[in-house]
Amino acid sequence: MAGLVAGAFSMALGEFASVHTQNDAVAAEVAVERDEIRRHPRAEQAELAEMYEGMGLSRPTAEAVAREVHADPEPAVKVHITQELGVDPDEQPPPWTAAASSFLCFAVGGIIPLVPYLFGSSALALGLLVGAVGLFVAGALTSRFTARPWWFSGLRQLLFGAIAAGATYVVGMLIGVSMTG
Repeated sequence: MAGLVAGAFSMALGEFASVHTQNDAVAAEVAVERDEIRRHPRAEQAELAEMYEGMGLSRPTAEAVAREVHADPEPAVKVHITQELGVDPDEQPPPWTAAASSFLCFAVGGIIPLVPYLFGSSALALGLLVGAVGLFVAGALTSRFTARPWWFSGLRQLLFGAIAAGATYVVGMLIGVSMTG
């Protein structure tokens, strides 16, 4: 249980830091782009026209679109960031939401293999079986959001869980941790 709680907090804090850092990086890029547009408006407009031309617009159309976009610096900054980085600076995920989601997902996933122990069982095999079923089901459910078949996603998640459990076991064995305590 201590490992579950520690892991959930670790995942949440890591996710918070990761999303916050990503948002900070986007904000820094926005500041750089805003400064570039302010200092070199013609070069930035030409750069945007080249991007549009690369997307298949004719040169005159690409230049007209770039000119219209650059009529107002703020939309121009947003268009450049969207085109160059592939992100919308106005739609960055909140770090707290990412942290809470990561905490809950880790906690729910971590409690599944402990269910037999919470009901009084001390059989490692039962805990492993329940954990394996949980991993497979979680993976199969993710297939609803992908083009992969449910069985593939389930098996992949089961494989990843087995690798993580195996690595944990090997590291424990190498540092002298015993399961018979």
